[in-house]
Amino acid sequence: MANVKDIKLDSDQDLFIDPNTGDFAFADSDTQHVKDILNAYAGWWKETPTLGVGVKRYLGSSSSLQQLKRSIKIHLKTDGYKADDISIVGEQIYITGERVLK
Repeated sequence: MANVKDIKLDSDQDLFIDPNTGDFAFADSDTQHVKDILNAYAGWWKETPTLGVGVKRYLGSSSSLQQLKRSIKIHLKTDGYKADDISIVGEQIYITGERVLK
């Protein structure tokens, strides 16, 4: 499987600057991409206007967890991921899966 890399973000979702080089740092980005897909709403990215779960609208609403899990699987599949297991505990979402090469 190919490692996908992107500019690294810190825990506050700000750009991480490597203190040794003073430049942007690059890191494996699958976890970052999955978080972005979960948090984004449809229409946030003009390249893929239908991509984005908008997880905040599901959490704390009357929507069922099955609807949320289904939406997560569909949107991750759109971006090339296979979600094997999704569990939701409170407001924490745990996903087991992998990137599927096309």
